[in-house]
Amino acid sequence: MSKTMVSRCTIKKKKNNDNLYVKVKNQNLTLSRQITINAYTKDSSPKEFLPVYIDDQPAQQDTLEPEAEKVYRIDVSNIEGKVKFEIIQKKGSTGIKVSRNNKNSTSVEIQLK
Repeated sequence: MSKTMVSRCTIKKKKNNDNLYVKVKNQNLTLSRQITINAYTKDSSPKEFLPVYIDDQPAQQDTLEPEAEKVYRIDVSNIEGKVKFEIIQKKGSTGIKVSRNNKNSTSVEIQLK
């Protein structure tokens, strides 16, 4: 039976920035990762999902090949405050590591172990 793992991080939106960027890396050497990506305002109830893109194409679901990385863009032009970024993995995932770029606070890196 496969396990579903949900991982979240919060990203603060900076004024005058219409986009947030999240780099997701698959550190596994042999397994592809099938992921679902959700982004929504932290305080929204119910969740109001924000558009997520890769190369200007909608990218709510994606597959990362072994050792691959992709940068996802979140359109935050219509919100204020913080954004929750959520990654859902199926098939026995082992967790994630989140790091922020101190020089560019609109950028977050997530590593799939």
